[in-house]
Amino acid sequence: MPGAGRLPGVTELWSARRNAELVLLLASAAFVLLAWRALEVAAFSLPAGSGRIIGQFLVVAALGHVALRIVAPWASPVVYATAMLLTAVGMVFAIRLAPNVAQNQANWATLGVAFMAVSASLGRRYSVLRRYRYTSAAAAVLLLVATGIFGTTFNGARLWISAGGQEVQTTEVIKLFFVVFLAGYLADEASVLALPRLRFAGRTYSALPYLVPLLVTMVAAMGALALLRDLGSIALLVLLAASALYVATGRLVFVAGGVGLLLVTGALGYVAFDHAQERIDVWLNPYEDAQGAGYQTVQSLYAIEAGGVTGEGLGLGQPQVIPAVSTDYVFSAIAEELGLAGALGVVLLYAVLFFGGMRVALDCPDSYGRLLAGSISLLLLIQAAVIIAGNLRIIPTTGITLPFVSYGGSSLVVNFVLLGLLLGISHDSATREAERA
Repeated sequence: MPGAGRLPGVTELWSARRNAELVLLLASAAFVLLAWRALEVAAFSLPAGSGRIIGQFLVVAALGHVALRIVAPWASPVVYATAMLLTAVGMVFAIRLAPNVAQNQANWATLGVAFMAVSASLGRRYSVLRRYRYTSAAAAVLLLVATGIFGTTFNGARLWISAGGQEVQTTEVIKLFFVVFLAGYLADEASVLALPRLRFAGRTYSALPYLVPLLVTMVAAMGALALLRDLGSIALLVLLAASALYVATGRLVFVAGGVGLLLVTGALGYVAFDHAQERIDVWLNPYEDAQGAGYQTVQSLYAIEAGGVTGEGLGLGQPQVIPAVSTDYVFSAIAEELGLAGALGVVLLYAVLFFGGMRVALDCPDSYGRLLAGSISLLLLIQAAVIIAGNLRIIPTTGITLPFVSYGGSSLVVNFVLLGLLLGISHDSATREAERA
């Protein structure tokens, strides 16, 4: 196996893990090609250049695989293959639901895979990131402040900054910074936080003061996000912090605290922000104003119900009547056209991605790598669970995107960067395991 400082040899380039990944990637190729054909059969008006979009995806998936053979040949084969199958689903539904901008999604996927390769290479030296845990926390808060000063407002939230002619959603970028901080903080303090009381020199002390760095970061980030009117990202960060604390310490009290904090912020948001109040009211009773504020939710529920078990068929449903369907309600569109079977398939893909990531965490020999891989896995799972639950009206909608599937460049690129870190950790762990053998 290659060390950190040299390129892989022939054995590594043709590693069994990458060969297994190549076989798994055939599912992504098969899906996009069959879906493309299904849309043609359904007489759906495909966008100009749809063949180029499909071809670009297939080439990018293959190039990402080749890049991993070079930079992370011993990384888990499941992680990249599963993410690309989810991306394939997202690409097909971008063509289906937002044909005018489907090429943009293909371009963002191309950029995301390129960043993933760089991130995987850097992820092999993930221990360096631990030095920048508090720098990352400060960067996240400062980026949110900059968004508040220079950003633009859309749908009631100020979340975007214009950069190079593109609108970048900065709340997606802060997830990367927050994960780096959270893993580093927990690697330092988890052993203390796992104990309800500390005994030293015959005296008992509380472990709560060790929560101060996390609480300060959370309060600063949540305050900035509240000013930006982005309650969805607040919920995501709270759930991630509570889940990571539980994974690191095994103490349910942190989960209870996270749920309590989430309820408090939800109540404050309901009182302080009109758009938050509207979302909660619609969640409680969307049929009260089914042609107005509740229209989006009602149409989403109708779409899911219409899909049944096997779906209306790709290109044969009417998901386009749901406002913002390609971003906020893409899961409802999947449920309508691919049915319960297709929707559960997507859910299972997220489960596979999560357990693949947690397997990487368990295989890592040091605490920081374990917590970094675990936090990334939790972030992707929580993000998927929140938007799926919102589409199913289990919780209010949050505006969070479905990882790798929803239309949107910022989310797609950041998720691929996180995926690259996960692959780099996996490769480093496998390399060290082989060196010890």
